[in-house]
Amino acid sequence: MIISKTRINNLETQFKNQEEGTAIIISVSNIDRFNNLNKIGFTQDLEIGEQVLPTIGSGAGKHSTITRFNSEGSYIKRPELGKETKYYQRSLTWKQWCGRGETKEVTEICTIPYERVYREPIAPPSIELRIVEKEGQKIIIADKKFIYKKDDELLKHTINLFLELFKECEILKEDLSELTDLINLKRLNWELLPKGKMPWGKLKEHLKPVLEQTKKTKRVADEARIKYINSHNPTMTFIGTAGFTGYVGFEFKEFTILESLIYGNAIYVFDKNWMEFSKLTKKEILDADLHMKRIIHKDGWETEVNDLFKNIKNPNNTH
Repeated sequence: MIISKTRINNLETQFKNQEEGTAIIISVSNIDRFNNLNKIGFTQDLEIGEQVLPTIGSGAGKHSTITRFNSEGSYIKRPELGKETKYYQRSLTWKQWCGRGETKEVTEICTIPYERVYREPIAPPSIELRIVEKEGQKIIIADKKFIYKKDDELLKHTINLFLELFKECEILKEDLSELTDLINLKRLNWELLPKGKMPWGKLKEHLKPVLEQTKKTKRVADEARIKYINSHNPTMTFIGTAGFTGYVGFEFKEFTILESLIYGNAIYVFDKNWMEFSKLTKKEILDADLHMKRIIHKDGWETEVNDLFKNIKNPNNTH
């Protein structure tokens, strides 16, 4: 069954001849006809087993609503719960009087608090796409198999994700295990940078495409955080690609630090090494139960980061 339209509003209309309880997967075939596969995050080779979280705005059309929700989630405003205080950092530059008729330019990073109506977050579905082989041909499928139910919101989201990306999708009844070998899985959501110490100038070059997407007023603050974390000499550095673009990860012996340059307003610390971390989906990464510490982008964040390393040297330190 092929669905070819912009978006669906309910499943029952599309599956009117299908009984609930049927195992299905969402797919597209003849993938060579799509010219946005690299933009989505796949390589030029389109190898069997490549799996990726679709890049926001990588669809065949002009809309990015579904890919954005899939990658970043959303929120519900809850005015009955009052307001919440949020923070953002920006740089301020001014001319400072030095005496004798001279001035000098001074730049300072400041933290600005603001209040907004409380927002209840909606976790991103984080549906990933995988290239598999079917009857000697490469096809793209969703990484999740569904048992059809007419009120399955995740299934509806996945179909709409394919429609935004490809303007069509095909519903297959075959079992996913018959289509792909998970041993061949090659996640493309992270780019591993060369091992060893990474001087800030070199790391900044790797991050240039991402930094250029940030607002100039907060770019100095963003660079300061990355530079400070990098100064602690991580054993591994990795940057997000595809739908993970904007994230920078630092692996240390005892934990992994994840910083977002585009989305969110916090540094996340995970008790996981690179190999374990790279296997997580975005939904799992952002799950509040997985990170061991969350450091808000506000005054004092350097101290909190530094305390992570102090506690390693002094394991009995409970500060």
